[in-house]
Amino acid sequence: MASQVIPLQTQEIEYLQTEMNQSAISKEMISKNGHNINQKRGTVQLFNEKDEEVNSIGDLTIIMIGIMSGSFTFGYAITYLTLSFDTVFDQINLKGSKNEEQGLFSAILPIGCIVGAVSSHFLMQILTRNQTLIVADICGMLSILSLVPIREMILAFRFMYGVCNGISCIVMPIYIKELCPQKYYERFSVMAGFLIGIGVLVAFIFGLGYLNDDLRGPDTHWWQVMFAVPPVVFFFRQLIVTVIYKMDSPISLLEKGMQLQAKNVVERLYTQKSVEQAFLKAQLRVQYNEEHREGLSSIFSKKHGTTVAIGCVLMFIYTWCGIFAVFSYSSQFFASMVDNDLTLNTIFSLILGISQQLPAYVSKFFYGKWGKRSLLIFGLIFIICCQIIVIGLSYTENSAAVIIKFIVLCLFAFVYALTISPICWSMTPEINSSEGTYFCIISVFVWQLFMLYVFPFMLEGMSMTGSFILFTILTFLCLIFSYFFVKETKGLNHREIDILYGKGE
Repeated sequence: MASQVIPLQTQEIEYLQTEMNQSAISKEMISKNGHNINQKRGTVQLFNEKDEEVNSIGDLTIIMIGIMSGSFTFGYAITYLTLSFDTVFDQINLKGSKNEEQGLFSAILPIGCIVGAVSSHFLMQILTRNQTLIVADICGMLSILSLVPIREMILAFRFMYGVCNGISCIVMPIYIKELCPQKYYERFSVMAGFLIGIGVLVAFIFGLGYLNDDLRGPDTHWWQVMFAVPPVVFFFRQLIVTVIYKMDSPISLLEKGMQLQAKNVVERLYTQKSVEQAFLKAQLRVQYNEEHREGLSSIFSKKHGTTVAIGCVLMFIYTWCGIFAVFSYSSQFFASMVDNDLTLNTIFSLILGISQQLPAYVSKFFYGKWGKRSLLIFGLIFIICCQIIVIGLSYTENSAAVIIKFIVLCLFAFVYALTISPICWSMTPEINSSEGTYFCIISVFVWQLFMLYVFPFMLEGMSMTGSFILFTILTFLCLIFSYFFVKETKGLNHREIDILYGKGE
């Protein structure tokens, strides 16, 4: 989880290295700005282009973290509810069995994510990036009403939290790429992964509060403290990005005809000597987007079909290899391993959260030497070995077997966060168009919805053993698919990747 790369770092957004013919618009901009534009095949660049300098790297860091704080809430959403189920259910009237209600309360979030992700496509057509993020954060701040201990209120405003996450997952990476200077982009894209892992870990740390008898049960408000964290984060995101710094994407402002506002943003962000170049590049990007726009129907064409299928399969195994279910239902999962010992359950959950955060500090050493395909294949094989060991140890209940099984799950989480998770989120936009990536992101919310709803029933009906047998079969099938269809992209630019997958000349 910690090494996730938030989606939509797409080839259209990330590089200007693509075929582009000189047009009347670009000619006009050349004459007005005095810059020459190199028109090589597959290239758009300025002659004598220099790295843009920002007025303050500190301010830029605050702005980037503010925008990406949605990554924190994305990670926090994965685990905060599972730790609070028992306490919340003690304070509301349930309308079904405990498993049914757990499934419903878990599934309502990805349902909201799907609605949010789908609506973001239409919102971004009429709103700027920051305006779209404001809509998301309004939905997120409304989730404060989920603190009301009424079943329907919690469900309704947990759904709103999901809508916010769905919109954010689409908008944040586009916003970051369009706003952040290229020389700083890599460090901030890595920071997004840190924030996801920190969100997971913070939820587990808050879960330590339930070790105190006074903080669980029908008379406590601790669960409301945990539920209040995301809306507070959304409030501060708007305070920082919109109120204090008055930021927006210059590209989206230009697309909406707001040239003066776009120039103001560039002037606030860049030093005086870099403003003209940065503004011209934003204009060129708008021109390129208009000339090379594809509709959603293009993802079903032969040209894009293979890479979209790969993206959807990657998002499937990201959700259905088993560790996502363990994170989402950690308390319920570990309860069967430790005979409902709350202290051990909480400690196990916290250590598992730390295990998935550690790869964020070592991943750069692996990615510098190995390609994504190699790491993906290695990760899938290692995870299958972990799954088989968990299945074997599930047939015995002695203490030694429980400890070994937990250690294996921590290794599982570590390798998952080092390989499967970041590769799924980075390779999908790398090989797909923005439309294809958009479709794949929606698919992950669909897989999560199905997983979150059915896993409590799987755990009850199939036990841990049967559940992991299913996860192992699915992971093995994805390994076979990846071996034959996923290609190595290490060292290739986006044009070369298109050619590799038969989408370019």
